[in-house]
Parts: sequence; structure tokens; C-alpha cells
Amino acid sequence: MPEGDSLVRAAHRLRPLLAGRVLRHADLRVPRHATARLEEWTVAEVRPLAKYLLMRLTPPAEDDGAAPLTLISHLKMEGRWLDSGLDAPWGAPAWQVRCVLETDEHRVIGAQLGLLELVRTDREHTVVGHLGPDLLDPGWADPATAAALLAEGVRRLTERPGRPVGLALLDQRLVSGIGNIYRCETLLLAGIDPHRPIGEVDDVPGLVLLAGDLLRANVPPASPAIGSQRATTHVRRNESRPFAIEVLDGPPRGRQPSYWVYGHDRFPCLRCGGRVRKEDYGSPEDAERQLWWCPNCQW
Repeated sequence: MPEGDSLVRAAHRLRPLLAGRVLRHADLRVPRHATARLEEWTVAEVRPLAKYLLMRLTPPAEDDGAAPLTLISHLKMEGRWLDSGLDAPWGAPAWQVRCVLETDEHRVIGAQLGLLELVRTDREHTVVGHLGPDLLDPGWADPATAAALLAEGVRRLTERPGRPVGLALLDQRLVSGIGNIYRCETLLLAGIDPHRPIGEVDDVPGLVLLAGDLLRANVPPASPAIGSQRATTHVRRNESRPFAIEVLDGPPRGRQPSYWVYGHDRFPCLRCGGRVRKEDYGSPEDAERQLWWCPNCQW
């Protein structure tokens, strides 16, 4: 399942190809929307929201009775958005393609999308209204908005104090944008055992801020050219920051690994050199996900 920064990257890449452009051809290859006719509609906006991608569409001028629509997608595990010239190969087998959008110059392909919905823009909440505060919401740049987002996220996370923190962080209804990588890495840097009840975590606001810092450090500039690799190891000690961790912009220097514990099946914890524990972790209401953590660093 993608992390929130993956959707920001996708939006950065697709926005120059679609935003402000008229669709000359559109094919939604899901039964519910297979008969939708979006030719001559304009893509007004391409916006990431947590782990969803929203493409807001406005109708042709002559169709003044039509309401704006939003095409909402979720990548789930295998989904991806591809782009190509109109005469280029699709880049995916036809049986995987769920969405084809073409403008005068570009073709965008949605392959193996886990979800594809077309709703009136004023009904977007029926698909994404359950989400908690998005840690990559641009509103975090404004102090007043950030304070409100943080307060709401902490309120949702702590409503069930007995829930393990390692499960709560993945629940998109509480705070959104954190995937398995950022779950593992945030808890490692905070020194928190993922099995600890969230009600026993001393600094839940700090935990949210640390996860947000890690996500934002991996969001590239709003440019079609994106080549930076995700990493969580470019940090330094700073007592004024949550858990005394300051997350730095840019990739780590030299040959430093990308992650502290995530995916370390054969490698030790990068922080202490100890053995990393891997387990399938979930509950009846949470799908099991592989969890990597360091018993020496996290308690």
C-alpha cells in the first residue's frame, strides 16, 4: 500500500500533463463507470489527499446543466499511474488498465488501481470523508491550521487508549498518509515499542509531528522531474524537536542506508546494530502487515 508521499509524487508528475487541459478521450474500465462520457471535460485540478488521488473535472461550457465531477483513485498494493505520448505503448497490459485519459498531447494510464470512483465534486466526502488529518496537507504550513490538524489527529488517536500504537498509526481514519514504512521508522526514531498501548505513549502530539516531518522530507519539489529516493535516515539530534529528532531535507549523505529498520530482514538496526525483529502484526479489524522493529531501541 502506498505512503502519502507516493501520491504527492504522482500528483506532481501528472499535474503538468492534465491540469487545465481538455480530455479528448476518457475510458473508465470499471463496471460502475464504464458508460461515463468525459470527453471535452476539463481537468481543473490534480490533488493528492492522503493515499488517494483526486482529479477534479469541470463540464464543457455548452453543458451548463452538468455538475463538476471528481475522479478518485487509490493505488492499494499494485496500482500505478503511467504517462506516455499518444503514440507510445501503454506501459501496462490491457487487462491491468482501469483508466485511460487523453488530452491533445498526452495519455495517462491508471493500471491495477485498487479503487476508481467518479462522483460529483460536492459528494467527494462519500469516498474520502472518513479520513483523519492528512499529514501532507498544505495547511500544516500555517500555524493556526497546523494546530487544529494536530489537535484533531491526537484526539482521534487517543480515543481508544488501549489500542497498540503500531496499529493506530496505520488507521487512516485517525491520521492519514502514514504507511508501513513510516509506521516502522517513526516508532524506531521515537524509541517506542509498536505493541505499547497508545494511551501509554507520553508524547502523542510529538509522534504525529515526527511522522509528518519524515513524510514532508520525502516530498520533492512540485516539478515533473522527480528522481529523489525516499529515505528516513537523514536526521540529527535536536532537543527542541519531538523525541529530540530533527529531520533534515534531502537524501542521506554517502552510502548510508535508506531505512533504520524497515525491510531489514538480513541487516541489523542502523541505530544500535542490534537484531531487528520481523513479524506479521494485525488484529481482527486491521489487516496483518509485516512489522520491523528493534527490541533494543524500542520499549
